[in-house]
Amino acid sequence: MKWLNLGLIRLFEFITLLLYSFFVLTYFSAFLLLPLDAVTLLVRALGLVGLPALAGLPVAVAVTAYLCYLVYRLPGLVQTVLKGGMELTNAGYAQLRQLEAVAARINGKPAGASAAA
Repeated sequence: MKWLNLGLIRLFEFITLLLYSFFVLTYFSAFLLLPLDAVTLLVRALGLVGLPALAGLPVAVAVTAYLCYLVYRLPGLVQTVLKGGMELTNAGYAQLRQLEAVAARINGKPAGASAAA
């Protein structure tokens, strides 16, 4: 029964790692995809006005870059976003450490012992 409990804990560790990895990647990639979406929407909007895509692309990139610069200049916003992402990462790491401690108790090893020892 010990091996079944240990296997379940390892499965929970793996699922937790996958979930928190997905959360962190989604959190930070959203900030990369928002400006790209703004460029796409501006190119389409300029296409409705009659400007072809190749001519509208530099205008859309310039407008989006200016908007990103205005957001960057907001006091404390970048630090707040990074702090939120780091807190999410630390929460995932703490959860994995708790599951590792449970696995060590089931296995009969002290919580601080490494797997190689």
